[in-house]
Amino acid sequence: DKIIKEANDKAEKIINNAQEEAEKLIKRIKEEAKKEGKIIIEREEESARIEADNIRKNCEREKEELGKNSLKNIDKAVKIVIKKVMEGK
Repeated sequence: DKIIKEANDKAEKIINNAQEEAEKLIKRIKEEAKKEGKIIIEREEESARIEADNIRKNCEREKEELGKNSLKNIDKAVKIVIKKVMEGK
């Protein structure tokens, strides 16, 4: 009886130790996964910021071009109106 009890106690200790080690390992893996996920998110955020900045710059350039074209068109229209007025129409 005593031998069986000792064997059971030893087996229980081994099982408990194995469970504790498994829990520690799972915890460490989860922490590493969180760190890796955070790094990936940070990389994606930086890429998104760069892309947004590029889009903003492109929009500003397009806005300037549209402004220049609008001024050219206004200038043409004014010249046409002046010409028509000078012609007496």
